[in-house]
Order: sequence, then C-alpha cells, then structure tokens
Amino acid sequence: MPHLLLIEVCDANQACIPELFELEQQFSNLSILETPCMSECEMCQQSAYVLLEGSLINAANVVHLLEDIRCQIAYYGEADSDSSI
Repeated sequence: MPHLLLIEVCDANQACIPELFELEQQFSNLSILETPCMSECEMCQQSAYVLLEGSLINAANVVHLLEDIRCQIAYYGEADSDSSI
C-alpha cells in the first residue's frame, strides 16, 4: 500500500490552480494542502513551486511544474513498490 504523499502550495503562488488540486483525483495517495504563506515570497513571485514531501519542486511555469509533480509521484510509487518486495 503506497504511503500518503503531501504537496504544500502557497495560496499566492501561480501553482495554486484547479489543475493542481485535480491531481488528488488522479492519485489516491496524494493530499494537497493550500497554505496562506510559505515564507518564500521571492520565489513565489518568480516561479511556480510546491513542496512535495518537504522537497522543493519549481518550474518556469505551471505546465512544467505539473509534469514534474507527476514524475515525482511516479517515482514515489515505484519506490513504494520496490520496498514492499
């Protein structure tokens, strides 16, 4: 059974869009937490970013960020299946 993955997103960041939250419907082991401020104001103004399991993922735009997030979720899924062997 895969463990729950947590994405944190600042409500002021360009990544805080419906498409990000739709990932929760696509991945049953994903939870997205919208926060009022993540104290990364300079980065928040310059790029789309989230924290996935506490690790920063950022991209020049939201489309690339969503692709990167999907890749990371797949990586975590593979790591979970490897650890259950």
